[in-house]
Amino acid sequence: MASVVHPHVEPWEFDALQFNAGWSMDVELIAGEAVLVLPLGPPASSAAGELHAALHRWQEKAGDRGLLMIEVFVAFPDGSRLGPDIAWWRAERPPMSRGAMQTVPDLVVEVFSPSTRANDEGVKRDLYMRSGVRELWLVDPDGRTVTRVRPDGSPDEVLDDRSILTSDLLEGFAMEVADIFTLPTPADEDSQQRGQSPVGQSPVRFG
Repeated sequence: MASVVHPHVEPWEFDALQFNAGWSMDVELIAGEAVLVLPLGPPASSAAGELHAALHRWQEKAGDRGLLMIEVFVAFPDGSRLGPDIAWWRAERPPMSRGAMQTVPDLVVEVFSPSTRANDEGVKRDLYMRSGVRELWLVDPDGRTVTRVRPDGSPDEVLDDRSILTSDLLEGFAMEVADIFTLPTPADEDSQQRGQSPVGQSPVRFG
């Protein structure tokens, strides 16, 4: 199978193209390459929605005045223009916006889908960690896990759907990982059709 070649684009060219399109083009600039970003599938979109809603509830309860955004373009020091699924900036460092946000987020959430997984857990993860993101959540709807990644060299923390998701950045935030994955994945549906239980769930017995 031939490898996919992405066109090389300079940051100023990318910014001009996005500006003319109202910053609505489904394209990210990753390490100098323009990469088409397809819409999330239902399980990934549902997981992103549940997480955003939980973070918004936490903000209201905690009185947090940070900025919480979804799918917004962020400019990174190497010239990349990425669109995290969810991004949060603490109130002490509000981002400046000139098309793309000019301040690197404190927290980034990326939800895997078949078309984004390789970049999310590869080049984008590396870019986030070396650019000042303080915490990265990699959300896997198929595996029903959330992986917390930090730039301090500590081991990744993999949370399954029996765990509680918390963050050193978000005082008082806690969410059951199982509550992120409310929509069955194709793998779950296949298992149910074969009479097996979805990942992380026990079979229901009657009688």
